[in-house]
Amino acid sequence: MANWVYRGLAGGVVTTRYPHQSKDIPGAWPGIPAAAGGECPAGCRACLDACPGGAVDFKEGTPLIAYRRCIFCRRCVDVCPAGILTWRDDFRTAVAPECELPRRFSSRSVYIRHVDAGACECCLWEAGAVSHPFYDLNRLGFFFVTSPRHADLLLVSGPVTVNMAYALEKTYQAVPRPKKVVALGTCACGGPAVGVGYATPVPLPEVLPVDVFIPGCPPAPLTILHGLLLAAGRAEHGGPDGQMTAARS
Repeated sequence: MANWVYRGLAGGVVTTRYPHQSKDIPGAWPGIPAAAGGECPAGCRACLDACPGGAVDFKEGTPLIAYRRCIFCRRCVDVCPAGILTWRDDFRTAVAPECELPRRFSSRSVYIRHVDAGACECCLWEAGAVSHPFYDLNRLGFFFVTSPRHADLLLVSGPVTVNMAYALEKTYQAVPRPKKVVALGTCACGGPAVGVGYATPVPLPEVLPVDVFIPGCPPAPLTILHGLLLAAGRAEHGGPDGQMTAARS
């Protein structure tokens, strides 16, 4: 017992100061791809061919990233021969549709019901990590609840499988108004990475009205905190220059 007390006194407070102080994301979060400017060499489509999720598009010779589809694998940056695509060390990837800042909740406390609609478990691990002492989402007024009738916000991960679609709709109906929906992870934001099929016929935005998208495969815990703060109207949009938009949904 004495050893634990000594370690606590020696280490001090380990909880991140985000969002009150800016802090680089810990761990191996790869960052986000962004266009550095300029035009690609004529006929070059290297990034388009390399992207496994179909997240790259072109407009007037410049690559655009559809962040809701992006899994942040870095392939597009690695294969770009002209250095048009670069990597930015930024964990703030959450964005609301049309980049409209969501309205604030009437109270400082926000209660969250998390629904796994067919995820591969990666997003669930990261969502669980935000409750750990380092991230401590309770200090920001967010709390997970077990009943949708006690929730203000529905956090959905996974591509919405056939077997979970009905349960998801019933859960959404049970959340009292006013309520918000946050899509967690690339599968929930832009559809399954393997594509729409029999098991996952309809993307989440076609099932429920999504207020905030948190892309990533999976998104890091600080990314999730940023998305929750954005949903509560207490943070700005993420991405390059604070204006992450989608080239296509």
